[in-house]
Amino acid sequence: MKSIIAASILLLSSTHGHAAEPPVYMPFPEAQISLAQWETYRQQVHEAYSASLRRFPNEHLEVLHSTDTVMHFAFTTAGHPAHPAWITRSAQDGTVNQIGYFAGKEEPFAKLFQSYLELTERTIDSVPDESPESSSPVGTEPGA
Repeated sequence: MKSIIAASILLLSSTHGHAAEPPVYMPFPEAQISLAQWETYRQQVHEAYSASLRRFPNEHLEVLHSTDTVMHFAFTTAGHPAHPAWITRSAQDGTVNQIGYFAGKEEPFAKLFQSYLELTERTIDSVPDESPESSSPVGTEPGA
């Protein structure tokens, strides 16, 4: 009995108070991964950023984000042609990097990856230029 209690205390003390490491941007060297790798990474992201979870059932996607590392994760769900797959975008120092992984078919994943590249480009294009040369106080823009 004492050994069971000791083992339980040891197990609790070894996991209690240790925050899980945040998921890394590029966890695998190749885009094609196993289903187990997909599931493990998805679980890590959910554990780290569950408060940000947004589900899009009509698009068969779930999206999570990290404000500390400025990463966005889009995981496919059952029913998406690229499932299981995910796209990670990281915005740092004025640039956006994108990486993706798939455990299903490559062609639908490639389409998903391309659609996120296009979304990123549209988003960047829609942000006004904030360079000092082009900014002016509110109300002093031409035509204001």
